[in-house]
Order: sequence, then structure tokens, then C-alpha cells
Amino acid sequence: MAKKSLKSLALSPLSGFRHMETDVPEWEGAKVILREPSGEAWLRWREIVKEDKEDELSLPEKALRDIRADVTLFIDVLCDESYQPVFTVDDTEDVVAHYGPVHSRLLKQALELITNADAIKKK
Repeated sequence: MAKKSLKSLALSPLSGFRHMETDVPEWEGAKVILREPSGEAWLRWREIVKEDKEDELSLPEKALRDIRADVTLFIDVLCDESYQPVFTVDDTEDVVAHYGPVHSRLLKQALELITNADAIKKK
């Protein structure tokens, strides 16, 4: 098998992100690729969580805000087996309506890719 060029490796899908493959038993055993969130997703997340009127929000409003923030990152980190994003920003409302513990666990795994990178840097 021929060795890939450094250029093709650097320009391949997800080459700029730590990523992992995982099975999702709750989704008929589907295989998904999770990646670190992009800088753009973090900026959208920050816009959602920064609240000038935090004290004025009810608990349900705070919960919905937090779900929206999580969904912003979830949409960015979930890819199919072809390394293509499953969702776009346009899917946000649909994902918010169906977001649950499975989605949250997948997001947590993607965020742990960042934590693992930080641990490696400290060594």
C-alpha cells in the first residue's frame, strides 16, 4: 500500500480535529464519528450562554438555554462514518426538540477529546 502524502493527510476530512469512532446502541448500533468542537461552534456557544439578564431567567428558561448551548456544540461534533457532518446550524430547532441523555453523552465524549489533548500537553 502506498504511503499517503503529508499534504493529503493534512487536508483529509477531520485532519485538524481529534476524533473518535463510537457505536450508539440506542440508535440501532449506528457508528458515528465524534470530533472536537470547532472555534466557530465555541463562539456560537458563548453567545448563547452569556446572559446579561441571568437573574431574570426562570429555571425552565435556563434549562432551555443550556440545551441550546449543548446542541450548538453537538451539531458541530457529530459526523457520519464518511466523516461528514450529520447536522447543520439550520437543524438546531429540530435537534433541540429531541435532545436527550444519549445526545448529551455523545457530546461529553467529544469534549473529552479536548481534555485528553490537554493532558497530553502537560506530559
